[in-house]
Amino acid sequence: MIIPTAGTKVIEKNGFHKRIPARSYAVIMTETGGSQVKAIRLDKQVSMAEAVQTAIADNPCWKYKAVFPLTDGDFE
Repeated sequence: MIIPTAGTKVIEKNGFHKRIPARSYAVIMTETGGSQVKAIRLDKQVSMAEAVQTAIADNPCWKYKAVFPLTDGDFE
């Protein structure tokens, strides 16, 4: 199944629903106190900063190293 790397996300702001652009990102993380490296795909993120914050929150024993935007062409 192909998951699109770009789309929209609906947020609520001041009681109104707003549709904003959302993208997919790959976040590279390194293991704290170890030697493992992993890449995490995060879909429907509003910005690179949001992707990094989500990855750090979901992986507390891992350090953020890099973030890259993904495109549909990356999977062709």
